Amino acid sequence: MTAAPKRGAALAARRTNLESTLSTIRSRTFQMTDALTDNDLHRQFNSLMSPIVWDMGHIANFEEYWLLRELDGRPAHDPDLDVLYNPFDNPRWVRADLPILDRHEAAAYLDNVRADAVDVLRDTDLDPDAPLLANGYVWSMVAQHEAQHQETVLQALDLRDDLAPYVIATQERLPRRTAAVDETARVTIPGGAFMLGTSDRTHAYDNERPSHTTDVATFTIDKFPVTVRRYDEFVRAGGYERQELWTADGWEWVSEQGHTTPQGWIPDLDGGWLVRRFGHVVSLDPTEPVEHVSFHEAEAFARYLGARLPTEAEWEKAAGWDPTTETSRTYPWGETPPTTDHANLGHVRWGPAPVGSYPRGASAYGVEQLLGDGYEWTTSFFERYPGYTMFPYPEYSEVFFGEDYRVLRGASWATSKRVARTTFRNWDYPIRRQIFAGIRLAWDV
Repeated sequence: MTAAPKRGAALAARRTNLESTLSTIRSRTFQMTDALTDNDLHRQFNSLMSPIVWDMGHIANFEEYWLLRELDGRPAHDPDLDVLYNPFDNPRWVRADLPILDRHEAAAYLDNVRADAVDVLRDTDLDPDAPLLANGYVWSMVAQHEAQHQETVLQALDLRDDLAPYVIATQERLPRRTAAVDETARVTIPGGAFMLGTSDRTHAYDNERPSHTTDVATFTIDKFPVTVRRYDEFVRAGGYERQELWTADGWEWVSEQGHTTPQGWIPDLDGGWLVRRFGHVVSLDPTEPVEHVSFHEAEAFARYLGARLPTEAEWEKAAGWDPTTETSRTYPWGETPPTTDHANLGHVRWGPAPVGSYPRGASAYGVEQLLGDGYEWTTSFFERYPGYTMFPYPEYSEVFFGEDYRVLRGASWATSKRVARTTFRNWDYPIRRQIFAGIRLAWDV
């Protein structure tokens, strides 16, 4: 077979894969929203989060802009929609007052844009010399954007006091670990140089690039995420009342908010804890990773135990570096795409799995559950890497760089498999705890 037919076959296969990815993620969007009432979709239940119908319209508007207007030169479907669905001009707390599309209009907008986008995909050459087109980058970006908004929608729903459609939240979550593990086990990561970040131009966002040499000192890190049982000790020891455990900013925040537990915790009559998830009160498993904690809570907990949070470079070395081959892995376990044997990803369950449930997902150093279950706070501010180049728009990463945000690494149980990777960088304000985020501790050696 000559080079041209080979390239044609590869191009057709890549187009088919991209179309399938877009379809799978869109099916998830409608599956999540179809069960909800108009009130569930249109009402803003918490000022931290958008009305869900706004997210639906924004997903369609983002796809229209990149796949129809940027790639195919088409005019705007409706210029007013660009104004309504611009997240920077319209912060979350004002979106409920905007004249946004209703659920039926938003669904039609999603369908119409997608039909045209698929036509564009089938007719577009994935030109390897065009950064947006090479390996279908812009379609991958659009798919990941929608998947990330699905997780945002789940965060909004998890803040609800009641949510009748999602009765599955009360059901047993699998797997259950088959053998006891030491929840406090630690792994020592040897110091030295390694490659941080990636130079991938197919899936990775600009803030993950470029791959560059970084040096870290030897450190020790938790083998597992911090469990509910471990965090419970901090709560019962009066951790939320002990000012010496908190930074000045952290103490101001916890004092003003009056928090005494992670989001959703409810005391049980037997002395344990219940938790409210998606409007349903269920038993809180002490062996699962703690979630819904802010950076301030994570940092205070670390100080309580004489530990600290890892830097993002330390986290990535523990997660993605293979000291034998001296190469970076896409996933902690290697290059095999995630399955339910590796990690709790993709919203197949309604919360974290007990620690020790995924030994096959261990990194080269033996650290487990680095992807899935919950994002993990690091001490690092969200900064650009050396050699960073903005692509394809500054509003994804560049406008957020600075000391206002802390980096979270890993992925949660609600994160799409198409987003989860060892180089992915999430970020948020240190006061935020509606995100599915937990803790992994580190120590100097």
